[in-house]
Amino acid sequence: MPSGTLLMVTSLYPYGQGEAFVAAELESLACRFDRIELVPIFHDPDDVARPVAHPVDLGYSAQRWGVLRAWHVAGALLSGLARYRWRADLGFILRQRSKLENLTELVRTIYRARLFERFLASRARRGERVDVIYFYWLLPEILGALQFRAASGAAVRIVSRAHGGDLYEDRKAGGYAGLRHAILAGIDDVYCVSRHGRRYLAGAFPALAAKFHVARLGVHDPGRLNRGPSGGPLEIVSCSFVVPGKRLHLVVDAIACLLAADPALAVRWTHVGDGPLFDDLRAYARARLGARAQAVFKGYLTPAELRTLYREESFDVIVNVSDNEGIPVSLMEASAAGIPMVATDVGASAEIVNAANGVLIPADADVPTIAAALHRFADRRAAHACRHAARAWWEVRYDATVNYALFGRALGGPAHAAACAEAPDAEPACGSGAGAHASSRMRPCTRLHDGE
Repeated sequence: MPSGTLLMVTSLYPYGQGEAFVAAELESLACRFDRIELVPIFHDPDDVARPVAHPVDLGYSAQRWGVLRAWHVAGALLSGLARYRWRADLGFILRQRSKLENLTELVRTIYRARLFERFLASRARRGERVDVIYFYWLLPEILGALQFRAASGAAVRIVSRAHGGDLYEDRKAGGYAGLRHAILAGIDDVYCVSRHGRRYLAGAFPALAAKFHVARLGVHDPGRLNRGPSGGPLEIVSCSFVVPGKRLHLVVDAIACLLAADPALAVRWTHVGDGPLFDDLRAYARARLGARAQAVFKGYLTPAELRTLYREESFDVIVNVSDNEGIPVSLMEASAAGIPMVATDVGASAEIVNAANGVLIPADADVPTIAAALHRFADRRAAHACRHAARAWWEVRYDATVNYALFGRALGGPAHAAACAEAPDAEPACGSGAGAHASSRMRPCTRLHDGE
């Protein structure tokens, strides 16, 4: 039976277009808690929220907007300096090169934590009880929740997920995450979305390793597998925001390399997603690709719309050439539909792409290596086993119904903290197919047509 109140702290959700997979998680959490409230830490007052079944409390994010923002931030910083232990971190920062970036990170952490502590205190004064505070990201606000619990004596459990940019300190501007040790020392449990993330935390904070668990994300069954092309051009799909870190220009360059190497080949590339470099990417594709290549830009699609695309259109392979990742949900969506994958070996991508279901290429793969990996799927008969393996791997690791039910149980109490059962490390025995780990020793693109 559902019991208790869950406060779920997001970055923007239900505002904006990000965090699209929170909705699937909420479906399972609603079966575990009587009441769920959403608290975005930021929102644009001009944005319209997506429809949700749960109340949204804007009391915290409202402090970060408007004419009183500077007053709120300054007051929170001054009182936070008196309440939180930050001197050890300051000493560390002063010994590093990136002093300005890291001082900014420390200041931001202190004032955000204090603002959130005040927000929770105001809720408590109104008699608004909460049993679990769940942070969707590893955020500075966690420290404020910990201080609120210590000061008030509230019997509240405080937990967080950890993904990629929020987790890995080397992705911060100065390589420092504000008051990270204090946050991890006080929090009850951290649920990493990958084993890679858990190993990272356990290696950095071995004395706290018992708090770190793996709770995988997941996507829903699309209802029908991608049927795969029976003829025509090589059908490539990619799905990401169009930002520098996704390196989508390399996809364009790899397609150009394929076309130059194989005069008989035609390619159709479909990209899903938008972002600040969207127009630049389209212009680059027009300039770089010839008549044998077609580039289709779908723009932003919701998860439901993406599942429809995978049901209705045929694709040979999905490609992801990001320079960093937590674990790419776009690959989970493709895997659920039975689409083989090519991805750079960054973050936890190796936990979803393996020798049975695709090609894992080096993080610094050059254009010929990317092209060679994609060209493997031009042989559709050989790639058939990869399609079955991709779907099998989704069933083992990334089924939203299974994963979020386990996670909901884990949030139910300390006794179930590690209830998110992990899949075995072994890859599905689906044959060698077209999958392999690509390396820089692959033949250059000028020889791909020689039987590669």
